[in-house]
Amino acid sequence: MSTTHALAHPGSAPVSLRRPKLRATLTIVSLFGLLTAVNLPTALYPLIGDRLRVDEFGITVAFASYVLSLLVGLVLFRPLGDRANRRTVFVWALAATSIATLGLALAPTLAWFCLARAVQGLAIAAATGTGSSALRVLLPGRPSLSGRLTLLATSGGVAAGPILGGVLSLAGSPTQWPFVAWSILLLALIPVILLIAPHPECRPVARKGAAALPGPATQQLTTPAAIAASVPAIRMAALVGFVSFAFFGFALSLAPGHFAELFGATSRPMLGLLASLVLLASAAVQLFPVRGRWAATLGLVAFAAGTLLLGLATALASPVLTVIACLIAGAGQGVAFQKAFGAAVAAVPSARHASTVNAIYAVTYLGSTLPVLGLGVAATSFGLTPAVLAFTFAISLGCAALAIASFRSVRRADS
Repeated sequence: MSTTHALAHPGSAPVSLRRPKLRATLTIVSLFGLLTAVNLPTALYPLIGDRLRVDEFGITVAFASYVLSLLVGLVLFRPLGDRANRRTVFVWALAATSIATLGLALAPTLAWFCLARAVQGLAIAAATGTGSSALRVLLPGRPSLSGRLTLLATSGGVAAGPILGGVLSLAGSPTQWPFVAWSILLLALIPVILLIAPHPECRPVARKGAAALPGPATQQLTTPAAIAASVPAIRMAALVGFVSFAFFGFALSLAPGHFAELFGATSRPMLGLLASLVLLASAAVQLFPVRGRWAATLGLVAFAAGTLLLGLATALASPVLTVIACLIAGAGQGVAFQKAFGAAVAAVPSARHASTVNAIYAVTYLGSTLPVLGLGVAATSFGLTPAVLAFTFAISLGCAALAIASFRSVRRADS
């Protein structure tokens, strides 16, 4: 049985943990499964819209209902990962998401569909910071790696959801079977967690007896000056996340209908893959550590270029250019967000890790609400293609502004 020493805080006594690598893997799989569940509808939204008798705006409402509840949950549950037992949080999150995912298959109206999505959002909010905090504890002294693995699990789940939803829809009722199948898989994770993760070891590290007398490093990291110094990094990560998820929100809601209209595509797995390209590229970047002081700036430039190229691909109705644009935008976003997110989580002590992650994601997911709802209104009023053209231009401007801010920050650090 393998063991490792996790620090409650830097400078505190070590705590022996059983099966840390296996538990870290299980944490990643659980986060991946949860994020996949909430993105299963993406490729199915045209069919779900027909079933529920709603237009493009109704689809964005269905998508935004999840995001809005997620935002509320991130605010309510912000300190949860630093105070509650992590195993308990994950078990309840998996159970709630499983039930809500099954509810998507049975929802007779848009209101019921939105209610199930809202429950999913609350569960994901509880699990996000908790999962990131668990990885920080299970991988002591490696905050950058734990941050990358958090992004890999979450962005990977977001990317896989549309593809798996499209594939599973071929095995049965397209608007029901994907949700039923994934609901069963989420339930199956619960006994595995109960078996592998000992309940006492999943208590917040700050509450263990060894953390009662913090060492000098802990005191240094929690001084007002140190906390204030972490604010710029947290702010940049949140703003990069906001712009990122505005674009992701389009990909996960209206993009399948947009691509179907633009290219005459009817294959649900293909529509799911097209919608996921930007997310797959972003997730792939998380497999590798990004280094270099200019990485965030260059990533934002690539993100801006990719979104502009997607607008051009839309104007030309070019599938090849669309694929290239999505890959460039996704890779750029992945580089920028990894660098910004890693800097933010490394700037705070372990005791504030989960609450910091939740704060970043609260702003990040806000990008998938108002901008996406605005896109839905514009699509209903002016048509989907003109709305997408204006949207991609606005996103590219936001990326360019953040690239300039990142450039200036690096220059100030050098001077």
